[in-house]
Order: sequence, then structure tokens, then C-alpha cells
Amino acid sequence: MNKLIAFLISILIIPIGVCQGQYAQMGSKYSLKEQFKHAAGIGVILYDFDNSQDLIPIITYSPNLSLTRAFSDMSVSFGSHISFGYHPASSTDSLEYIYTDLPLLVELNLGHNASKDFYSDLGFFIGGGYSFNLFREEWQSGPCATLGIRTYIFGPSFTIRYLRFFAVDEYDQSTHNISLSLNLGNYFESVKKNNKISRFK
Repeated sequence: MNKLIAFLISILIIPIGVCQGQYAQMGSKYSLKEQFKHAAGIGVILYDFDNSQDLIPIITYSPNLSLTRAFSDMSVSFGSHISFGYHPASSTDSLEYIYTDLPLLVELNLGHNASKDFYSDLGFFIGGGYSFNLFREEWQSGPCATLGIRTYIFGPSFTIRYLRFFAVDEYDQSTHNISLSLNLGNYFESVKKNNKISRFK
């Protein structure tokens, strides 16, 4: 048990130590433009229904605003992972309906795309919040948790995200949101160039 605790602590301390040596190079004043990041992609919603499992294809949009700016490879952000989808009638669930998910999320970001001046090729994030979603023509709400990774895939930067909605009321439905999103922005090219220069030095 002590070895496990020490290992978990080391996972948290090492990225923070690295970040302390990598102060963000952005302007001295807080700028919404510099702190805003977003991504768009596709995914699926998985849910249990009548002792079986069904899915909903979705498109996603993930805006977020960094609340901290001291380090390049670590940040705390506030944002969302907005999802829209359509469920056609299926052998599992015969109801046709529009699906919408509007979560409010606070996330801890480490490494890749933690800021617009990051150094790492690989990044992780974890967070939680509260979600409002339209499921089977009924609105439901409750807590949610999310985690994922960010990295370059064949050039562009992507986010692989898992988001879990926890049903609170008896008649609500918990869901699993799995998505792949393209991280948007012109700053990635400059980041790649700057990182090549810094690594060469």
C-alpha cells in the first residue's frame, strides 16, 4: 500500500516539477484570446436500455478558458464538451430522438495543449462538473467526470476524451461519452517551431 501511495504521489509531483521550469511565454496581461482554446470532433454516447446497450452517434464542440497562466505545461481550465446527436429507432430502443449534452467542466491539464505555449507532445487531463442533457425527449441533470489524453496524431493535435454522466434521479439514465476531437488553432505551428529550436539548444 505504501509503495502504491508513493507511486501515485510521484505521478503528480513529476509533471508539476517539470512545469515549474517552463513558465508561459505569453504576454504579461491576462488575455481572453490567449487563454481560449477549442476543439471539435465526433463520438458516441453509450447507455444501457432494457438489459442491453445502445449508442448515439454525436458531434462535439469543446470550448475552454484557462484560469491559470503561470506554467506552459500545466493549467486549470473552465469549459464544456457540448454534444449533439440523433438516435434512430433500433432493435434495442425504438424511440427516435435528438440528444443534447451541455456539461460545465473544471479540468486540470498537464502537458500537451495545457496552454498555447506548451512543450510536451503528450498531455493528460482530468476534471469534473455538472451536466444538463436531453435524453429520450426528457431533460436530466447531474454530476459528471471526464479524463483523456491530448497528442499529435499524424501531424494535427487531437483530444481523446471520456466523459461519464452520473444519473441522480431514479428515472434518469447514466451515459458514457467517448469522442475524438481535433484541437483547433493557428498556434500549433508556432509551438512546433519553437519546440524544435528549444530542443536543438
